[in-house]
Amino acid sequence: MKKIVLLAAIAVFVSCNENKENAPTSATEMKAMEDETNVDEAGVYNPESKLYIWKADFDYTKVQNPATRPTILNADSLIKGLNELNENVFLQKEKISGDTIYTFIEDSKYLAEQMGSSGAELYVANVVLNLTEVPGVKYVSIKIAEGSHAQPGTWTKQNFVKYKTVKE
Repeated sequence: MKKIVLLAAIAVFVSCNENKENAPTSATEMKAMEDETNVDEAGVYNPESKLYIWKADFDYTKVQNPATRPTILNADSLIKGLNELNENVFLQKEKISGDTIYTFIEDSKYLAEQMGSSGAELYVANVVLNLTEVPGVKYVSIKIAEGSHAQPGTWTKQNFVKYKTVKE
């Protein structure tokens, strides 16, 4: 019986030491372990979201994310990425029904009142261009409180055909 207890104690000790050796040593490593989607091919943490497909710009261009993987082609991942890219606007998914994804922004003051008309248009373009890449989604409905620069509505890719694809 004493041998079994001794062996169990040794196994626990060895297990604890192995976990310490593999433990992250810096805040950057800890963050990278929490969100492996932001780790590049070399294993280096990159704080910019990689959970998006298109990134539109004010000059009516859009660039495809070179880190896009087919595994992120779902609404939840893309919404997470859009929220990481736009820290002041928090988009949430209500549901997907048929060919439409229904979303909402609970606190839309920043989007509707502080981003300006161009900023609000760019934000909506990024949301629509990304979420319509989800298989089966053709329309994006965004519920927000109407403001000076943005209002609720439903959009398709066709609303943003003026955004031309460019290579980085």
